[in-house]
Amino acid sequence: MKTKHLFAILLATGLAGCQDAPLEPALEQAGDNRKELEAVLEHYADEPLKEQAARFLIEHMDAQYAFGGEAVEQYGNCMDSLFRHCNGDRVFWIMKYDTLLQRIGTELSLCQQQKLPDTQTLTAGFLTEQIDSAFTLWQQNWTRQYSFDTFCRYVLPYRVGHERTGNWRRTFVTPVGIRAEYRTAAPNTTYAYGIANNILGSMRSEIYYPPQFLPDLPLEALAHVKSASCKEYAHLCVTLLRAHGLAATVDFTPQWGNRSMGHEWCVFFPDDHTAIPFNPGERLGDHFMKRKEDRLPKVFRTTYEKRPESLCMQNQGREAIPEVFDTPCLIDVTREYTQTADVEVPLYGGLPHSRYAYLAVFDNQDWSIVHWGERKGGRASFADMACGIVYLPVLYSDEYGVQPAGDAFLLDTAGTVRPLVADTARRRTVRVKRKFRDTRSNQFLQAVVGGKFQVANKEDFSDSLTLHVIPRLEDNKYHLVSPRCPGRYKYFRYLSPDWSRGNMAELYTFNAAGDTLKPKRLMGNFHVRPWCGPENLFDGNVLSFYDSHDVFGV
Repeated sequence: MKTKHLFAILLATGLAGCQDAPLEPALEQAGDNRKELEAVLEHYADEPLKEQAARFLIEHMDAQYAFGGEAVEQYGNCMDSLFRHCNGDRVFWIMKYDTLLQRIGTELSLCQQQKLPDTQTLTAGFLTEQIDSAFTLWQQNWTRQYSFDTFCRYVLPYRVGHERTGNWRRTFVTPVGIRAEYRTAAPNTTYAYGIANNILGSMRSEIYYPPQFLPDLPLEALAHVKSASCKEYAHLCVTLLRAHGLAATVDFTPQWGNRSMGHEWCVFFPDDHTAIPFNPGERLGDHFMKRKEDRLPKVFRTTYEKRPESLCMQNQGREAIPEVFDTPCLIDVTREYTQTADVEVPLYGGLPHSRYAYLAVFDNQDWSIVHWGERKGGRASFADMACGIVYLPVLYSDEYGVQPAGDAFLLDTAGTVRPLVADTARRRTVRVKRKFRDTRSNQFLQAVVGGKFQVANKEDFSDSLTLHVIPRLEDNKYHLVSPRCPGRYKYFRYLSPDWSRGNMAELYTFNAAGDTLKPKRLMGNFHVRPWCGPENLFDGNVLSFYDSHDVFGV
């Protein structure tokens, strides 16, 4: 009897030892779909490298999901149909998006809570097709420079974001940008660079800024995209590159350090060690050359794999964390983009207990979290913070949101923390022209340079007299022009320079006594968006403006 008991114990121990610990969380999450994932491993039992790739996908699959729900399906199908069958200007696409969101916007927001885990929905057939096609691409002359690790991270994955999965590699594989010599010559990293430039250089983007949460569009729908967010265009670029075997992923900043909003873009890897950011229509590497004024406080790289250093993995559900960090699939790559310094700052006393503190930057209305650090005593430490930016230490909770936890400070260009503490004993007066930088207004400002103010007595302005030509402007503010105007005239107009849209926020004329002259009749180009009509020129609101749809001078 003792011998039998010992045999039983040894047998049970042997079975337990056969379990694959890295795969087990995903296999357990799969539930009834576990057999599909195990079938993939069995399928590649005689192909060791493909089996390793399958293990990589399954090991990290428990972090992957798509947003589900009828509204998500309706949104994806509707936009796909519009992209395929409709053409229009930016006004057309804004109206299409807005009309759709008026109908299903609330339901889309609710779908954020409905996540469909990949472990429970993907089939063995889908996964083996993805793996086989990715390996075929990895055998090309322009992709052999990639190590197996780079291949697994940035070519092999079957999804880019949280979109509904599909056979996008078939959709996007084209001979575009692949010259004959690339296929026959010896492997060369420069081929990868040339292919990427050829594929992406001719792309154009029409950015739509969504007013609410939108689920990621299926990658196949992006093949015909006409207007979308920066994130969707980044997904499109990644998809195009991976479909040709080229390594790529999405990098993002949660929030700019000196302006509103955040940003997402594609990053391309011509080899294992070089990362090149870009947007559609740019040459590779030009993206941040065109954004010299924009400051990146933090940059994160999205990955398919779970990263043990991520906040999500460190936290393991112990406390509420901000949504931006509620994923294990992030790498901090800030130092690849800008000068950084490690920061340790004091926190206020009497704060609620928490393991983590955060640093936030001002977006133009609120403080937005960009990084996390561990609290130790009355201090908190943060790694690789970009220099030349003002930060505020904060705490986060589901109940109270973002709460100040210390004094704001400037991290100067030398990496020194300079606290910003109000000195109420010594006050001084300052004249503020604008409390926050606005890059979009600066772009509009330059678009009026060369514009003319004219008067005439004939409605067609065939007898026009130019009173003033707008010179170079430095500030967004009211500019007073005092022209010498001999004679009397019936008509007054602003003549926009070529290649502009007539942008103007406020425009007033006065008589000799200083009284405002109200226009009796408006003429000119009125083909504008409903909220950018000519009435904005006289509404007293410097944040509203006239914007013609047509580009003058074309």
